[in-house]
Amino acid sequence: MKDDTSQWTRSGLSCRDVTDRASEYLDDRLLSLTKVQVVLHLASCAYCRVYVKQIDFISSALRSLPTLPPSTVNRLR
Repeated sequence: MKDDTSQWTRSGLSCRDVTDRASEYLDDRLLSLTKVQVVLHLASCAYCRVYVKQIDFISSALRSLPTLPPSTVNRLR
């Protein structure tokens, strides 16, 4: 992922900042100002948009898996 600060930090966040906060962004756990900065960055950065979509897809897939009870051995621990 490119992190050319002259191009990608117009929103105040670098690509690294956005990817570090992708899960919090998708879970709506960011402060309002940071959320706005992420949205602005995503509007201008195709790389980060793809990354956030991938994280969202993986999270959705993991949430759709069945919950398995712990094995007897682990339950006794």
